[in-house]
Amino acid sequence: MIFYNSQQNIEIYEEHAVKNVGLRISGGADSAIVAYMLGKFIVEERPDIKIIPITTIHAEKPFQEIYSKKVINFLQQEFGEIFLGHQINTAKDRTFYITAQDDLTKYAKDNLNMHVFYHGLTSNPPADVLKEFDMPGPTDNRNGKNFPTRKRNVRLPLANIDKKGVAELYETLGVLEKLYPITRSCEEYTLGPFETHCGKCWWCKERHWGFGRYT
Repeated sequence: MIFYNSQQNIEIYEEHAVKNVGLRISGGADSAIVAYMLGKFIVEERPDIKIIPITTIHAEKPFQEIYSKKVINFLQQEFGEIFLGHQINTAKDRTFYITAQDDLTKYAKDNLNMHVFYHGLTSNPPADVLKEFDMPGPTDNRNGKNFPTRKRNVRLPLANIDKKGVAELYETLGVLEKLYPITRSCEEYTLGPFETHCGKCWWCKERHWGFGRYT
């Protein structure tokens, strides 16, 4: 199945032997739209596939469980029972967050017959936009140019697409007003709790740059 985008078209397909696919889902806008595309692909082309949602939290990120569940509930209403449980674990703190994610992914592979897993990794904004943010953000080699989107058992459908391209996907798939408002990209505590975006952290700046709004 092809999802058209001005930055790079996304093709989602899996071999017949693949029955269970994992998805790192944080409740943010990126993993949520990947989950939506996966759900559409499953319902229309591969109803034999189930998604195993994988969410890691820690004391500074309890909102990821809250918002990932909101996204999953929405998608169940849209597509039916496309999920196989919801795997959640807790990292000691921010330092161990990535390690805990990897541990949970390995658990799903070893114990839940997960064949491949999807990740909502996106390209960073252009360099001039990053300068305007004037704060450190993700430190990796995302450059939006020919980054591999399929690597053995890993799928990175948004790897060459930045937040503006993600916003375009929400528009073209018709879920900007339904799915986007129940996602959260902010990495800070806010009043509510967590019902607003702080507007100051790197991820808030990226979200507003891409969508022109927080919710």
